[in-house]
Amino acid sequence: MKYNKSLSAVVAVSLVQGSLGQTWCGKNYMSNQSVVPPGGQFTLPLYSNEPLLSFRCAPVFRPYLEEDAKSAAFIVDTPIVYDWVTGAEPILLPSGSSSSANLGSVDVTISIGSVHTTATVPLNATGVQIPIDISKLEAQKTAYNVSCSAAYSTASTSKSQKFKTSASLLYLPDTNASVTKTDLRTGALWVRPADGKGGAFVPFIPQGFYVNFDTYLAKNLSMIDQLKADGFNTIHPIPPYDNLPIFEQVINKTINDGMYIVYDMRSYVTFCHLLSWLLISSFRNYQNLTAVAQQVNTYASIPNLLNWETAHEPDGNSDPHNAAQETYDLIYQMDGYHPVSIVLNCEDYNFSPYVTGADIVIHDAYPIGINATWSPVWNTTCTPDFGHCGCDNCKGTLDDVKVRVQTFKDRLNILGFDRTKSVWTTPQAFGSGAYWSTTPTGQEWTALGLTSFSHGAMGSKSFQYPTTTGNVTTIEGTAVNVTVLIKQVIQPFLVDPTATHATYNYQGVDAGLWHNSTAYLLLVSNMVNGSAYVPWGEVGLGWITNATTQVQRILSVSQNTNATGLNFRPGGIGIYTATP
Repeated sequence: MKYNKSLSAVVAVSLVQGSLGQTWCGKNYMSNQSVVPPGGQFTLPLYSNEPLLSFRCAPVFRPYLEEDAKSAAFIVDTPIVYDWVTGAEPILLPSGSSSSANLGSVDVTISIGSVHTTATVPLNATGVQIPIDISKLEAQKTAYNVSCSAAYSTASTSKSQKFKTSASLLYLPDTNASVTKTDLRTGALWVRPADGKGGAFVPFIPQGFYVNFDTYLAKNLSMIDQLKADGFNTIHPIPPYDNLPIFEQVINKTINDGMYIVYDMRSYVTFCHLLSWLLISSFRNYQNLTAVAQQVNTYASIPNLLNWETAHEPDGNSDPHNAAQETYDLIYQMDGYHPVSIVLNCEDYNFSPYVTGADIVIHDAYPIGINATWSPVWNTTCTPDFGHCGCDNCKGTLDDVKVRVQTFKDRLNILGFDRTKSVWTTPQAFGSGAYWSTTPTGQEWTALGLTSFSHGAMGSKSFQYPTTTGNVTTIEGTAVNVTVLIKQVIQPFLVDPTATHATYNYQGVDAGLWHNSTAYLLLVSNMVNGSAYVPWGEVGLGWITNATTQVQRILSVSQNTNATGLNFRPGGIGIYTATP
């Protein structure tokens, strides 16, 4: 299949590298600047001495298509919490209640226009699905407002307690063009085959690379074949896409290879008006809604479009807080069939306003090879209030990525976005220049990915390609083996809405554990520069009585098991499955 739609409406773009203002993440960083606290810190919720109900509901998929109308459903959460997270309300529980078993239930009503459904949901439950037939609604580009209510009664109260929340339902016309759904039970994407030949939707964990278009892809299309051979399924061309005929070749090449593509709107756009003189106006591409509209019109129909990426490091650049939201709203007015992602660079700078303009929030903390306290670029110190060391407020260890992913997940939950927004990771695949003295090894690169998945990342796009090649100690040499394990072993657990998930930290070893009712998946990474021994019970597998028969080694480097637990050398990693 060839993509032949006219590209004439698309404006030319050019990328401006480096820091664009006099601050980064709100902090001064030059030697001639004074220390000024950046502000913009995330506000943690206050603690409540009394129980609160965090009642939330959301459609299982975004978007639903007409073909899904009879099988649509909503997912309802009724957890009891003690933090004033967004939407939490006080709830009077029965006296002496100490477990979910004797808390009772709530009567839930979901209303979408003239469509209503009711169900009884246990209190303090998570992930309860409620079927709803939406076929009487008209499929449209505008999202439907959804009202969700809950009534809770106990023997000790004279009247029921009422709770309300709202949701949004995107119900779109059927289309033969590309569609990327998001499963709001897990945060996983669902896609049709990227070759555009049709097929069923299946769950999908993106594994890809950022690749500079002008420098690399435009000059060497075989890189796409190499990434495919290495097991990657997604390519993210870094703009500018100045050579549009070659960009069309890139699109067609990825379609033929069955790979998905992310369209990036980060660049600066330059309009040239040739009269008696040259008039040039430059600005961030995603902030110009005319340019955004032209690009959406041109590229929304390509069969392998995975998602739009708009703001790249808006927090570092101090872009207007509402810019990503305005672009997000326009894209959904025009398209709605593909989610929108943004990349945040800062550890804690205006997180809340920026994430409103995205479905997917991506971190790009690159901690390997940095000096966390002194900037070799600016010859200044780095503190929480000053300096730019390449990884904002980082310590320069693998643990930085783990903490960044988990922090983003926690913040989205506090803001009430835990169902509607997901987190992806950007494993570092570069170094030996600027702030970074070394490039991660293949083992370090794998650890960055494993710990990200353990803490809730649902996609991975490494920065950037080409990267280190050679034997299995290098990134590309490792990737060819690891990518297939992510797809065949890890992905089935991540995308399973019935699987339970927990994280553990013991002696500096990070672990993620999933259970799908028949088997367990264990991802482990030693995040410290030292050896460690971890008993099975410290990673949720205390039931193991015979490791030889109950534990299956999938991958381990600088790490092994014995009868009672796991042994780690510095940087050790492992992937295991286990069955009782």
